Formats: sequence, C-alpha cells, structure tokens
Amino acid sequence: MSSSVAVLGFDVGGQSVKAALVDGDGAMLEHCSAGTGRATDAVALVETLASLRRRLVGEHRVAERVGIGIAGVLDRSGTLRGAPNLPLLTGQPLESLLGRGLGGSVVVRNDADCAALAEGWGGAAAGREDFMLVTLGTGVGSGLVLGGRIRRGSSGYGCEFGHMIVDYEGRRCGCGNRGCLEAYVSETAARQQRDEWESSLASAVDEHVAAHGGGVAEALFDLGSGGNGEAEQVAGRMVDLLGSAIASAINLLDLTTIVLGGGIAPGFLARIERLRAAVAASLFARPVADIELLAASRGPWAGAIGAARAAITSDVR
Repeated sequence: MSSSVAVLGFDVGGQSVKAALVDGDGAMLEHCSAGTGRATDAVALVETLASLRRRLVGEHRVAERVGIGIAGVLDRSGTLRGAPNLPLLTGQPLESLLGRGLGGSVVVRNDADCAALAEGWGGAAAGREDFMLVTLGTGVGSGLVLGGRIRRGSSGYGCEFGHMIVDYEGRRCGCGNRGCLEAYVSETAARQQRDEWESSLASAVDEHVAAHGGGVAEALFDLGSGGNGEAEQVAGRMVDLLGSAIASAINLLDLTTIVLGGGIAPGFLARIERLRAAVAASLFARPVADIELLAASRGPWAGAIGAARAAITSDVR
C-alpha cells in the first residue's frame, strides 16, 4: 500500500468509538469520536462508523480497506464471541457484517492487539520484532507480537494475559474463573478489595476520589506515593503480582520487551524498580538487565492507529 494513501482505523469500546485517519508511516492525520453504549447494536454501529468516516475523509486519498479494533473476544472468522460492554454485538459476524454495512473490505481485531500494533508502528516498541503490550485499566488486556506479527493463537483468542491464573484458589474474576491476574492488578480488583482494607485506608481512598476524580486504583497509587504507608503496602502487592506474571510470560515466550499502557499503568511505572525486582525474582536463566519495561507512547488513540495498521497488514494472524 502506498504511503501516500491514508488508512482509516476505528477503536470500538463500551463508551465510545474513536476514529483515526493514519498515513502510511503511522502518523495520525485526523481524528474524531462518537458515543456508544450497551444498547449499541450492529445497525447503530454501522451508522456511527459511517458518520465518523464521512467526517474524517475530506480531501484525503483513503484506502478501501478499513481496520476496526473492538473490546471483545473475536474468533478467526471475525465473529465476536464475547463483549461484556457491548452485549448486543456478541455472537455477530462483525467482519462480514460491517464490511457489507460500510461497503468495503473490513478487518476486525481485538482492541489490545490493535494497540500492540500501534506501539510497534512508531510507538514505544518501534524496531522490536518481539514484544508484549500489557494494558492496565478496568481490566488487564494484552497483545503479543512475535516476528513483527500479532499472534492470535489457533482460534483467535490468544494472549489473554489478564486471565493467566496466578492463584488457582484465588479471587473470583469477572470471567468466572478463580485467581486470574485481572482479579488482582486492575481498577476492578481495587474496587472489589476496598472492603477488605482498614477503614482508615478506605476512607482516604474515598476522599481522594471525591476530591480529584479518577478511580480507586489511581487513588491508591497516588496516596502511596504521597506517604500513606497502608496505601503503599497494597499498591506494592499489586506491583509484585504484576512483576511475577510478567516474568512467567518472559519465561514462556523468551521476550525481552514488555510495554505497559492503560489508565493505571503510571502507578506501576512510578514503582519501576520494585517492578523490575519482582520480575527478576521469578525469571528463569536470564538476568533482568536483559529486559526492557517500557511505557506505552501512542496514548488514547493507540487502538484506532493499530486498527489502521491491521488493515494494511491484514494477513497478520
């Protein structure tokens, strides 16, 4: 595809759709967004995507193929098998349905996979052939790049790092399993654990959220950095668990680059030395000095930018 032709990418989430027009070198030319919600069905989604496309295209030369990232589990046929925040789209053959609705070729991928593609396309992992992106927010998402290609597994469900079991008798995860990493190192996990904290810590977190906004996990990290020992103890435990899980992924996949992104990633990155120590404690046969722990750099438009990349490299599996 010529670098002079722009590519359109969409990032479909439970609250909004982000759209980005991206050139062949990965630079974002234009962007805009619109709302979604649990009532969004296939017809409404097609209308929203078409409207955003009209707003962005203008005088640009735009490739026919469109990339779409979506917050959910997709199989290799492009059917959405699970999307808790977009229930009316679950079970829909999105790749073919949206292609017909938009009147062109459409590539649909998981949103975290798209974000990983963006980080490898001029982002934090530019120039690296092998890396994993971990997104830390409401849940824990991930995208795995090996040999410069997204690896989705035999069915399309690959690299669910957030659902790696860290304690088989542990906390119940939103997926139904026990002991998933997501049940320990996410905003959802922090909210669920709040009632187990000492009342003084719970009150301090509530006051921080009321005064500054944001979530429980962000408040916890901020309080810990500000000298609250109880908060730092809980935050440190989250960092240690994430580090151990990262080490397990490195041991399994022989990775040397891990990129951390998402809304609560700054709290972990602010404790980078503790995180590196936790990784080191569980590494097999290699020094932690070999490992890069990097901050994602593509920002909130990573999913849309990566979706455009998926449209360009649609043979990626």
